[in-house]
Amino acid sequence: MKNGILICVLALLLAACQQPTVYVFSENLQDEQRNQLDAALSAQNLPYEYVPLTIPSDFGEATLLLSSDKIYQKETEQLAIIMQGLGYEPQINYTTRSNHFYGDGNIGFYLKSTDGEDAFTMPSRLRTTHCSDDKYNDLAVKFANEHVEFTLPSGAVVRLSWEYLYGYVVIYYKTYSQTYSHSQPLVNTPFGAKPSDTYTFTAHVNNPGWLDCSLQTVYMD
Repeated sequence: MKNGILICVLALLLAACQQPTVYVFSENLQDEQRNQLDAALSAQNLPYEYVPLTIPSDFGEATLLLSSDKIYQKETEQLAIIMQGLGYEPQINYTTRSNHFYGDGNIGFYLKSTDGEDAFTMPSRLRTTHCSDDKYNDLAVKFANEHVEFTLPSGAVVRLSWEYLYGYVVIYYKTYSQTYSHSQPLVNTPFGAKPSDTYTFTAHVNNPGWLDCSLQTVYMD
């Protein structure tokens, strides 16, 4: 009888040792997101531990890294649901035992938020510059959350919609759009070289001419 109990205990210990671990990497999560993540990980059935290392730059916002020698489908689905519950769309990558974390079914859980110090912020007030037609240089341009206003030479104000898309500022006019690439060159001024945010137009448009301009704000300290 004692031998039978011992065998059962050893079997349970062996099963516990073979249970995979979830290694959790996170970056730039807000406190509320972190609390939600802690609660969700606590509710799933695999042991987990946080790893204080930087997430590789080629990983997406939400990545599950699985060991190719053993895959736990049900547990992987639970982790994917956690990511989805936090508003992310997970992608699945696979690795081999050469990565010491990921053998025997261990799972990498990588989650990073793009809402941080490097998140895109559009200056609220700019001027047109380097226009194809000089008469449109130095017009006032005002950006709000979803709209941009151009003050034309006549004094009329034209209001358009805009968005930040795939690294470009896009302004929509009727059936087409103008796209701008961002840079931060130094600009020569009467007070010396000053930093700027410059948005260079990427395509020429015939009409209206005031969209054939770059946009710029110069910081004078």
